Order: sequence, then structure tokens, then C-alpha cells
Amino acid sequence: MTQSENLKLAQKGAYLSLVVYIILSISKFIVGSMYDSAAVRADSLNNMTDIVVSIAVIIGLKISIKPADKNHPYGHLKSENISALLVSFIIMFVGIQVVLESVPEIFSEKHHTPNIITIYISVFSGIIMMIVFYINQKLARRTNSSSLNSAAKDNLSDALVSIGTAIGLIFTQFGLPILDSILATVLGLLIVYTGFKIFRESIFTLSDGFNEQELEEYKNYVLEIEDVIDVQNIKGRYHGSSVFVDVTIIVASDLSLEEAHHICDKVEQHMHGKGISSVYVHPEPASIH
Repeated sequence: MTQSENLKLAQKGAYLSLVVYIILSISKFIVGSMYDSAAVRADSLNNMTDIVVSIAVIIGLKISIKPADKNHPYGHLKSENISALLVSFIIMFVGIQVVLESVPEIFSEKHHTPNIITIYISVFSGIIMMIVFYINQKLARRTNSSSLNSAAKDNLSDALVSIGTAIGLIFTQFGLPILDSILATVLGLLIVYTGFKIFRESIFTLSDGFNEQELEEYKNYVLEIEDVIDVQNIKGRYHGSSVFVDVTIIVASDLSLEEAHHICDKVEQHMHGKGISSVYVHPEPASIH
């Protein structure tokens, strides 16, 4: 599949997450409000931030599909990372608001035991999100989409949060209603942490940071080509879900220009086969090193 086809397929996973999050966030907010559960309301706000994330992923993927132009010779692939950065601020703001509202309730003298229906909605939500996680994880592996892979991890996190909320709500039925407010505070902190993780990853990518272990792995891929004597230098950049690699290889000094070019072609083809979107290879003769 081409990069464009992969991005279009990845959009389906983002749309799935969006629809499910809208349904679950509305359902949880109604149930949490009707049956007086701060934890379920906080979980609904958690899902609302996921709606924003899903929309950002969809917009980022749509822009990323646009071909390279005069002003964007490398294409528009970093749009995924820019949209994720903007979303991280929204998520952290929502998380802080949840914490500010929940902490005073912990120290309140009046605590209400939530209705048992709040447990059912949390368990149901956890099961649904596990199914969405499984589908998006398979799509992410198939399309090699970093943004969809992040969304799948978020799906799993939300599933575990909902199940954890259900477990906590069970204890509220046995004379510990304060746990509802404590759970809401913990969920608020988790929302803040999620936003911070997205912020950190986005800044790392947009500042052209690259994983050293991955670079070492790519270097070994290059050395798998028989006529490559050594790798003098290798650099990498993330462009959304794509990886761009620049590599300088050492080849025999007695090779003709055509032979050196042929080796570079073999390196490029080999790296493309390993999932690298763009590869620039520069040969250097061994005699001058």
C-alpha cells in the first residue's frame, strides 16, 4: 500500500474512536449527573478530551495526505504532530479543571453513595474501549501510523480507567462514598498526565528529535548490503507517521560512479522494504577515510 492509502485507512480508525467517544462521553455525563457520581462525570470529561484528540488526528491525517508543493517540498506530514501539540494544551486544561473541582469534594462533610447503575456504565465503557483498542492496534500495525498507534494506546488507557472506576465505585457501595471524589481527582490527574505526554512527544518530534536506538537499527539495516563497507553518518527525522533517513556510506574507492550509484539504489530499496518512507544515500570512497 502507498503512504496515501495507509493514511486514508488510518483515518477509519480515528473515525471509529471519535464516534465511540462521543457516545460514551454523553452517556457517562448523563449517568454521572443523574446518579451523583463525580468519578463517572470525570471519566466522561476524560472521553471528551479524547474526542478532541480524535478530531485532531483526523485533521492531521487529512492534511498529511496532501502532496508536496512549492512551499512544502517534504510534504505536509508534520501536520499530525502540530495538531497533537495544540490538543495537548486543551487536555491539560480540562484535567486541571477536574482536579480543582474534585479536591474540595474530598474534604466535604457530605458524601453521596452513587447509584449501582454508575458501575454498569463504567464496566460497559471499559469493554467497548477494549474492542476499539484491538481494532485500532491492528490498523496501526497495518498502516504504520504513529498517530493511530498513539490513539490505540489511549483507547487501552481509557478502557483500564473505566474498569478501575467501576472497581472503585463497587467499594462506594460498602460504606466508602468518599472514594467517588478521590477517583474523580485521580482521573483529573491522569488527564493532565495524558496531555503532558502528548505535549512532550510532539515537542520532541517537531524539534527533530530522533530515537537513538532506532538510528542504530537503521544503521544495521544499511550494513546488510554487501557492498557497503561502513556507515560514516546517519540521521533521521519524523514527519508524522513517516520516517526520513539521510545516510553516508563508505564504498570501495575503485568503483565507478555508476557502480556507486547502483549500491545507493540497493540501500534505498532495502530501507524502503524496512518501512522507511524517504531515504537519501550519499557514497564516500574508502581511500580518503
